[in-house]
Amino acid sequence: MADQNKIDIELFDPVRPRLQRVRPEVLDSYPVEEPLEGPNLREYWRTVQKRRWTVLSILLVTFTIAAIATWKQKPVYRAEALLEIQKENANIPTVQELFQLENVSDNYLETQYKVLQSETLARRVIAQLHLERDTEFNPPKDSWFHAKTQAAPRMPGSGVDPDVEQTVLREFKDRLSIEPVRRSRLVQISFESQDPQVTAQVVNALANNYIQGNLESRWVAAQKASKWLSEQLQSFKAKLEKSEDDLQDYAQRNGLLFLETEKGDTENIVNERLRQLQDELTKAQAERYAKESLYRLTEAGDYSALPGVVDNKLMQELTARLAEVERQRAALTPTFTGDYPKMKEIQNQIDEIDRRLGQERKRAAQGIVDDYLAATRREALVREAFEQQQGQANQVAGRTVQYNILKREVDTNKQLYEGLLQRLKEAGVSAGMNASNINVVDAAVPPTRPVRPRPVLNLGLALLLGLGCGIGVAFLQEHLDNTLKNSEDIERVLRVPALALIPSRECLDADNAGVYALAAKVAACHDGNGLWQHGTKTWIRIDSNGTQHSALSEAFRGLRTSVLLSSAGRPPRSLTFVSAEPGEGKTTVASNLSISLAQLGKRVLLVDGDMRRPCVHKLFNIDERGGGLVTLLTGEDGWNHLVRPTGVPNLDCLICGPVPPNPSELLSSDRMQQLILEAMREYQFVLIDAPPLLNVTDGRILATKVDGAVLVVRGGFTPQELAKQAQFHVRDVGARLIGVVLNDVDMRHHGYYQGYYRYGSHDQKPGERANG
Repeated sequence: MADQNKIDIELFDPVRPRLQRVRPEVLDSYPVEEPLEGPNLREYWRTVQKRRWTVLSILLVTFTIAAIATWKQKPVYRAEALLEIQKENANIPTVQELFQLENVSDNYLETQYKVLQSETLARRVIAQLHLERDTEFNPPKDSWFHAKTQAAPRMPGSGVDPDVEQTVLREFKDRLSIEPVRRSRLVQISFESQDPQVTAQVVNALANNYIQGNLESRWVAAQKASKWLSEQLQSFKAKLEKSEDDLQDYAQRNGLLFLETEKGDTENIVNERLRQLQDELTKAQAERYAKESLYRLTEAGDYSALPGVVDNKLMQELTARLAEVERQRAALTPTFTGDYPKMKEIQNQIDEIDRRLGQERKRAAQGIVDDYLAATRREALVREAFEQQQGQANQVAGRTVQYNILKREVDTNKQLYEGLLQRLKEAGVSAGMNASNINVVDAAVPPTRPVRPRPVLNLGLALLLGLGCGIGVAFLQEHLDNTLKNSEDIERVLRVPALALIPSRECLDADNAGVYALAAKVAACHDGNGLWQHGTKTWIRIDSNGTQHSALSEAFRGLRTSVLLSSAGRPPRSLTFVSAEPGEGKTTVASNLSISLAQLGKRVLLVDGDMRRPCVHKLFNIDERGGGLVTLLTGEDGWNHLVRPTGVPNLDCLICGPVPPNPSELLSSDRMQQLILEAMREYQFVLIDAPPLLNVTDGRILATKVDGAVLVVRGGFTPQELAKQAQFHVRDVGARLIGVVLNDVDMRHHGYYQGYYRYGSHDQKPGERANG
């Protein structure tokens, strides 16, 4: 059991992993530096989720205003056509024009743009479509004279009123737009009107009348160009055939054979062989130079520098043997004369070695001489072959000059013929297409949607604007919100560790909420599912069916681990749970922590020290009759008979009893201190539920009588100033604040913890043990 408890204590705590090994002397100060990290996108998203109603409200208002403004605007349609202006070819193209790159001058394009905007072309379109009859272009005048003039029927053949014509022309030009497409030959024609059919008719009529003006001249030019190209093509075809025949005949008569190189060029086979012989001659000369240098050393008798002599292994051995024998002779010379047998033997050896060395030197020298003579003969043969091939190359070079002249003529005629043939085909196609250099790339079609107003764009911008303003206001609200919302706020503001985060009821759904799901389904008193209801307040416990593996149970196991690891050596055995104001949840935290410690196998005594609003007996459904803490402090001897069982193994409870008129005096008495000391001898942990710190002094009194105090704050509800004031009250009386429990936290805005508790509630089956 002890080993199991040890393992349970050392489990990882998701809320405060950095505090598991904190020493007791640093827990009271617990310095926390401001993080110097970059923007946290997850924190931003959680802020937006938290303030989603503010964002949605501002978004809805902005969107509604934009929708009303868009709805009141009158729709205007725009039709567009795309024209391509090609190069204006001359009537009879020259040979240079056939092969030069087509280029449209800027002056020509500017001229065509002005033609499209000309009044002559506009009048033709107006007359063709009778736009003077449209009230959009010719609005009715207010005066009686103008109205009568407009209403009077016109005689057939009568012209249009000049004033009306100018008015329609001005309206027409104001709505017409000619926009060249940069770095291209394209020009875009667009026209705006309240009638989508009129917009398309105007644009197409303008393009057609513009093209019609160029058709006749282009047709004549195309006919003349085709006739001239046909005549020239026959002449160039005859020249090409004649030049190809001359080239082939010349090559056959002179025996010219060409090979194609890797680069695609042609090269004569004689020149290729000449290049190879030249390379061989160069190699032979280099070899002969090397052999000749050795030959000169041989003639001079300098055998020591010859490579064959120096590298000869036999000669090296003979030289070493000669040196050894001469050393022996030198050693015997001072003692013996030349007639001494040993001296004669040594001298004979020296003579023999000299003789053999001479023979080897002659043999090496003879080999060098033979190599030199062979290299000289090879060089002579290669030189002779090179000179013969060079003579052939000179002959071929003279013939190749004329061959290249003929080949260039063939290439030139071929290029001219192919160019003329291509141009003739283009001219024929142009003639079949009326030879117009103006092409309609995209014809205008009646638009289905107006360009003004743009509902999608306006509403989209309204959505972006509303969303941006809403998010800005949400972040402003979050910046102005001074409540404690997470463990980072506790460590930054209070400079004390956050022992645990207790999730709220609303943050979990029915599938993984555990006890919270039961709270939405059960409205009766104790029903065996972990829910007790007293009046209008629901009390939640973590030890009943369906709650052992819930997110709430996991949170209290984390709190239990934090308390057990809060001091080095041994954990605090007596704790007081205090809060800044009522409704922070300290009774629920103290009670469920007691249950969690009892589940660990520890004997725990829970004391209801809130003598003003006692609640512990309601949570454990204990009858108030029979006395309690007040009964003991007011004079009754003995406290063991006042302790009530809670129904939880290893957990007993000392309820408050009747509410006294003087709670502070009773809690300050020596009997209260004696009660705590005696209870700690029989129980491993004594937990006291105390009143709020800022309302009465009871909590401060109890905090001085125990090993440590735990401050319970409500996430997103308790202001930082009240939490600081409560912390000051605890430390002002000399009590030890071991940490803060953040209760009723919306885990939907704390993605890491939400995922952790979901893991704890989903992955374990009923009946399995969840470690703390």
